[in-house]
Amino acid sequence: MNNKAYEAIQLLLDPNSFVELYGSVCARTTDFTINELSDESDGVITGYGLMNQRAVFVYSQNADCLSGSMGEMHLEKIAEIYDMAVKVGAPVIGILNSTGMRLQESSDSLSAFGDVLNAVNNASGLVPLFTVTAGNCGGGLSLIPSMSDFNYVVKNEGHLYVNAPNTIDGNFTEKCDTSSGDFRAEYTGIVDDCTSIEEIRASIINLLNIIPLNNTEGVNVGDCKDDLNREIAGSDDPYTLIAEIADNNIFVETKKAFAKDVITGFITLNGSTIGVIANNDKDGRLSVDGLRKADSFALYLNEYDIPMLFIEDVVGFKATMCEEKHLGKEMGAFVKTLCEADVPKITLIPKRAYGSAYVMMNSKTIGADFVFAYEDAKVGLMPKEQVAKVLFADDADKDAKATEFDETHQSARSFAKRGSIDRIIDRKDTRKYLLSTFDLLYTKYSAVCDKKHGLR
Repeated sequence: MNNKAYEAIQLLLDPNSFVELYGSVCARTTDFTINELSDESDGVITGYGLMNQRAVFVYSQNADCLSGSMGEMHLEKIAEIYDMAVKVGAPVIGILNSTGMRLQESSDSLSAFGDVLNAVNNASGLVPLFTVTAGNCGGGLSLIPSMSDFNYVVKNEGHLYVNAPNTIDGNFTEKCDTSSGDFRAEYTGIVDDCTSIEEIRASIINLLNIIPLNNTEGVNVGDCKDDLNREIAGSDDPYTLIAEIADNNIFVETKKAFAKDVITGFITLNGSTIGVIANNDKDGRLSVDGLRKADSFALYLNEYDIPMLFIEDVVGFKATMCEEKHLGKEMGAFVKTLCEADVPKITLIPKRAYGSAYVMMNSKTIGADFVFAYEDAKVGLMPKEQVAKVLFADDADKDAKATEFDETHQSARSFAKRGSIDRIIDRKDTRKYLLSTFDLLYTKYSAVCDKKHGLR
């Protein structure tokens, strides 16, 4: 076999590990108005193999078969791969490259596409879902990346879109290529990275080495070779702090180009996987996209019983007309996710946490199991500059009074006295406390009430 679809599988999987399934399946329609279809695989190669010795199911679309169109049997093969992956408990990697539905199969292809979407939905939350856009992925097909957990676009080759750039009023590809992987990574939050196929392979392997391969596997990924009592500097930079805390200083980031005011990704502590959600805005402001990113990641963590670590540094929310249109909805969705998540949840406050933003970033009152803070962390309703304007606006010594109020009522100590913070810790002991507390929460149990869902 010699086509780009097969080559893409070979580039991703371990050498000589791919086993093809349903290779003899071909189109069964009798309604073709073009030359008879001769490709037995019906335009998609399906099967299973290994990535760094971990089992995965894979399918790869062949753009050379009827211009990459998707017919009934083409789509049923894809649906079967998702169903088989759920039975086995292994991740799915879809390599996407198609021009869309096969017109000659009309209702049959549309019905089969519905079967694929149903299969993707059934697999979601049971096994990790990956996509690699290696060519065209437009219209309805773009739903598959949207419903998947981790998505990549091959640089200069992949195009992911709902509507092609030139069909958008006032736009054209040269002005803004809305189908490019870089655009999708930065503005939609669907794509994790846009890079070479070799780097995509490395990224997927990094994830497969740290996440559970299904929702029953558990989060222990191996023995920890790092010092369990290692002291850290406790950096104010969130990226540095996350790496300091992690086993062997390894942090696997997700969606790194999207909503940079929030950082999401995975570390291990004593060999067990932990999901990290950290604030990363110099002004301490949360954005709509940041909330969406955090919410989506928290949902994923809860699906796979992965404990959550929040590194909180918030003052409030971004204040623009565009943000205001969507903030309330996204705030509510995020709070709902955290309140309902039953995995272990720990919050660390290294620097500051103010107002309702503090409450919703996994405070004790919405479900944090433990909250730790550094001695010099500020926690309260608002920064002292705002306190001076609100409480002491008419006082000549308003700044001094605001400072006194800040020290008395807006410190980590004052919140610890009320039980909102469990312990004030020394920066150097951060890793030790987090590690031991997550170990304590390993057997956490939460009763689930008889309820389908609330409003989102």
